[in-house]
Amino acid sequence: MTQQRKWTAIPGLLVLAIGAVVLSAYSGASSSQGSAPDQPIAFPHPKHAASVEKGGLGLNCLYCHNNANRSADVGMPAVNTCMGCHQSVMGTTAAGKAEIQKLWKYADVANMGKNARPVPWVRIHKVPEYVHFPHVRHVNAGVTCQTCHGQVQGMPKVYQAASLNMGWCVNCHVNGYDPKEGMKAAGYDTVTPARYAGGVPYGTAGSVAGIMTAQVSAISRDTEARVHSAATPSSERRRARYDCAACHY
Repeated sequence: MTQQRKWTAIPGLLVLAIGAVVLSAYSGASSSQGSAPDQPIAFPHPKHAASVEKGGLGLNCLYCHNNANRSADVGMPAVNTCMGCHQSVMGTTAAGKAEIQKLWKYADVANMGKNARPVPWVRIHKVPEYVHFPHVRHVNAGVTCQTCHGQVQGMPKVYQAASLNMGWCVNCHVNGYDPKEGMKAAGYDTVTPARYAGGVPYGTAGSVAGIMTAQVSAISRDTEARVHSAATPSSERRRARYDCAACHY
């Protein structure tokens, strides 16, 4: 290749490099948004994780996924964790009893647990191999599970609610995490955001997270409702140190 041709190839290589970066940022994760695979046991999250007012038990996510606040990997519950309740709780419906019987087989209750084995859950959320999402850092920073996983407490069958691509992650790190919206997704819509400066009571008509959205139009002078661009003021959003090495290590 001549020297002139080498210089001519540089712009093309630059375009390819930029294209690769854009694709990695905005293409989907290793798992697909909306994916809802069948599981070996039809675990009813609404029954376990929904609030008591909505007919659930109100269990905290950490009761089953007990490594989320201690490890990068959230972890799946051991069969013994499930059997702690279901050794005596046998279900009230035919469908529920059938699923609990499947659990008993994995726990090998008939043989006193001699051949017990983990439930082979089918993974739903998966980021690319070169990304290591640290659950512990996000959970301990106050990010609710539902912020990323959607309102699992209301899903009869769990699915991937978010794209999990890099652009989606970076958006939160740049704009800041909204604690009010995170708690709302978790089902606690009356929780005050961190360092909330004050405002109208929550639930007031024409307001979003205590911020009045009614403004006077400069043209007609009529009062009209305007949706605030952010449920929580920018100054009250939580921002993490923008360190790529936190996930790419």
